[in-house]
Amino acid sequence: MNKRVLARAGSLLGALALSTGVLVGIAAPAQAASLGEVEISQSSGLVTDTPIFASGSSAPCPQGYGENANLRVGRPGGPYSNLAPVLGGGGFDDPGELPDGKITVNPNRSFQTALGAAPGNGEWWVVMECYSLTEGRHTDEFRTSIVVSGNTWRIPIAENTTTSLAVNPASPVEQGTEVTLTATVAAETSPASAIAGTVEFRRGASVLGTAPVTDGTATFSTTALPVGTFGLSAAFVPADATAFKASTSTAVSYQVTATAGAITAPVEIIADVAPGAFTLVVASPAAELAGGTVGGTAAGSLPTATVTDLRGTNVGWDVTGQLEDFTLGTDTIPNSNLSWTPAAAKTGGSGAVTAGAAADLGEARTLCSAVSGSSAGEFTCDAGLSLTIPDNVPPGEYTATLTLTLA
Repeated sequence: MNKRVLARAGSLLGALALSTGVLVGIAAPAQAASLGEVEISQSSGLVTDTPIFASGSSAPCPQGYGENANLRVGRPGGPYSNLAPVLGGGGFDDPGELPDGKITVNPNRSFQTALGAAPGNGEWWVVMECYSLTEGRHTDEFRTSIVVSGNTWRIPIAENTTTSLAVNPASPVEQGTEVTLTATVAAETSPASAIAGTVEFRRGASVLGTAPVTDGTATFSTTALPVGTFGLSAAFVPADATAFKASTSTAVSYQVTATAGAITAPVEIIADVAPGAFTLVVASPAAELAGGTVGGTAAGSLPTATVTDLRGTNVGWDVTGQLEDFTLGTDTIPNSNLSWTPAAAKTGGSGAVTAGAAADLGEARTLCSAVSGSSAGEFTCDAGLSLTIPDNVPPGEYTATLTLTLA
């Protein structure tokens, strides 16, 4: 069976949003959609802590699915392992019968104990499942994403950072003097030793050089500052945009004078700089999902999407994907049956790009993004595609449009 992915490009007017449609043939793992978040009593912890956290809460179950509720953990889309005994007795779909109108579960085991082994690094989901006495588990679930790194887990909420800049020696200095710029980066709660990334040292809008952050500081020295008075600044670019936010120091006014005895004649140079491109281009109008059979799976790759951001605003951007249901005549396969595993890379420029989380496409998902202060340049975004094909659909060529939007 031939499974194609056809692409069409377009634009959304009014909000600097660019989109491209990708017509996908057949679908991927039948993952549940989100009913909302699971509220976790803490934002981080050790995978060996018992319990993993004190409590997990969600909104009430959908009507008719309140017989049992279950708090579990696993990789996105499952399989999941229990964090606590299953809640029974019914009423979990009735806000009036629930304390504070929420389902609350108190785990009795660690992350590691729940899995029977140490969890690997990367994304995991904490989910609340709901059950009907006659229909079984609801197809959707409440869930919250957590990230594991080594022996710790955390909810991936990026911490605010602050960056300050010290320049030595103090100005004015003669041209040719070695000037050392030292940036200090601090986070809201994390120690300096945990902050990873680089600092761009700038003269006005020009980048003088970069240096890695070590124990909260980065240092750069130069003898190449020109004669004049200008602003020096430092911009922190985090290695992991889900852990820390970018920040830029206040500019330090600095003066460099001509060498003693030199004769100078100032000439004002004026450059009128226009904004550059802001585009989303998909490499190919087709993609193949191979190996599909009724009741089996098909796999392939999303055509590479190239984002160019030369607007000069550095305000950040996101590429999101929204998938329709698959159709073949009157037969359908839900869009949530297609999942992707995004990847992203920078091919040029000063910015940084982050790939979205692996997820089903039952709702709008992020393929890749760049944060404010670090979004300029050219980037590639792609994804592996995996399709679970139901065992009760007729064979044939199913198609659905995946719309990628850059905004």
